[in-house]
Amino acid sequence: MVRSVKIEHNKINNTVIIIIFVLAVIFINLGANFKENIIPVYSYKAQKSDNYEIILKPNNFYQTETLPSGGYYASNSIKTIAMNLKYNFKGNAKANIKYNYNVTANLIGTVEGSNNQDREVWNVSNVVIENGSNQTDIDEFNISEKVNIDYEEYNNLVRSYERTYGIAINAVLKVRLNIAYNINNLGIENDCIQMDIPITNTVTEVKQNYEAETVKDINPTIENIETGKIIFYVIATILIIIDMVLIVLRLYKNRKLRTPEIMYNKNINHIFKYYRDLIVTVSNEPNLQDLKVMNVAIIEDLIDVAEQNKSSIIHYEVIQNEKSKFYVIVGKYVYVYTVTANKLK
Repeated sequence: MVRSVKIEHNKINNTVIIIIFVLAVIFINLGANFKENIIPVYSYKAQKSDNYEIILKPNNFYQTETLPSGGYYASNSIKTIAMNLKYNFKGNAKANIKYNYNVTANLIGTVEGSNNQDREVWNVSNVVIENGSNQTDIDEFNISEKVNIDYEEYNNLVRSYERTYGIAINAVLKVRLNIAYNINNLGIENDCIQMDIPITNTVTEVKQNYEAETVKDINPTIENIETGKIIFYVIATILIIIDMVLIVLRLYKNRKLRTPEIMYNKNINHIFKYYRDLIVTVSNEPNLQDLKVMNVAIIEDLIDVAEQNKSSIIHYEVIQNEKSKFYVIVGKYVYVYTVTANKLK
């Protein structure tokens, strides 16, 4: 019963050590993949769109004063481009959202440089519309701005630049609706709607230069992410240290249990547990003077001799807690099995 309890105790110890090790590995993995596993603090989607029409100069070639979007246009026929830029923001919950926006027109002139790369030589930027809004406790907002771009003026400006400096440039007008917002004071988020319009002497078009939809999750700050990773790593380190301490204590306990005295008594108890009915313990060492001594290597051989000859096994402890001898006397022979602390069962 005692041995069974010890075995179960050892199994429990091993199970605890394994469980702690597995937990440490789990926490290490959670720390390593913390950024991928974090839950966003806020999510939103922004839908972006535009429409425009071309307003023509007085002419004898077109039957209407305007042309619809989506085509190619003679540059010198254009007076104005009337745009409508729309931005619709929708969050997953109400939040403290502060936002502002403006519309800019950036005229960029480039020439072809080495390796066929465009090099900027001229840049003119204007704020066309400046507006802002500051709202709290909302989950959505909408921006819709009408912008009239004087294409004729920009075209004349580019032609004047070329005449003045005697160079031909590639010019493009970038019209941008710039949006910036701060959600729950988690940091500035920037987005835009950009339309690119080549300024040429031949034909032009209005090109979209933006993604129609922005979907984003706002995660905790870098400091919070690093703190979370550190916490997982610290927990894993503590678990590993605990596991190592348990292993050291287990090894120390096992080593302590294998002292000569403990091993000796363990072997004696093992023999008495299984063969008590055959054993007679005496307090005086048997006289073997006239007998031929036959030493046996294992206790089972001595048991076989005793059973075959219907003899008892005589037990005499030579040195207390250190050495015992077991004898079976058969005629002129005595069979001896010796137990010491160094002889394992």
